[in-house]
Amino acid sequence: MSALLAAGVIFFLLRDAGKADCREPTVKIPEEMRQIEFTRISYDEEAYPYYAYIKGAIPLLISAPHGACHFRTAEGAWKREEAYTSSLAIVLGRLTGAHVLFVKNKTGEDPNNDAGTNYKEALEKAVKENRIKFVLDLHGSDARRPFKIDVGIMHISRSLCSCPTYRDIMEKIFAGFEPRIFNQRFSAGGEGTITCFARNSLGIEAAQIEINANYRIVESKSTGFKADPRNILDLAERLRSLIMAINEKITEDGAKSG
Repeated sequence: MSALLAAGVIFFLLRDAGKADCREPTVKIPEEMRQIEFTRISYDEEAYPYYAYIKGAIPLLISAPHGACHFRTAEGAWKREEAYTSSLAIVLGRLTGAHVLFVKNKTGEDPNNDAGTNYKEALEKAVKENRIKFVLDLHGSDARRPFKIDVGIMHISRSLCSCPTYRDIMEKIFAGFEPRIFNQRFSAGGEGTITCFARNSLGIEAAQIEINANYRIVESKSTGFKADPRNILDLAERLRSLIMAINEKITEDGAKSG
């Protein structure tokens, strides 16, 4: 178990969100994710809208655009869900006070790769109405991938990357977890990605995080595969810490400029 997890037996909700509950043990998180995944996320059932939005209290938004089956227009093919990305986003939003936009039903467009999607319209609306400064976009990778996480920031160069202000924070949070975290396989550099859309069209910083199945699948609906709960808790705690640290930086920078 990681030092972060061992040191923090209890999750503390972000003070700014006004929702702190120091009695909540981390061991509840995987079960909460499982409950959400099995009751609120329908991989193969279409609905309109296919996404849902949960309003937050801090200027960050967690996105999960591949939580259900989706059709990738560029490839002319259906793509399977990236399971537990939506449920993880929901849980992190509750823990931190971040806004959450997630896919809950099957859709005939790819929210992350297609241009002009309903999902991107909802994202833009949320960002502008709530003065959101950062988007954390969650994705899921196969268990066979040779990484725990892959943080896509478009370019390795600090001057061209999608999150120059918060890059050092990410490196610090994931120190000892992954030797090299940026752009290993998925750089989020494609024009259609949520990260690229946030950075280039909305003018805010963003990062895409690909999460290995061994760090997010509480219990597969189809195969019964189960990741080690300690891995899920470790990853969830690091992401929670990341969100809190970025929000703290946003608040500090705002105070200096104000």
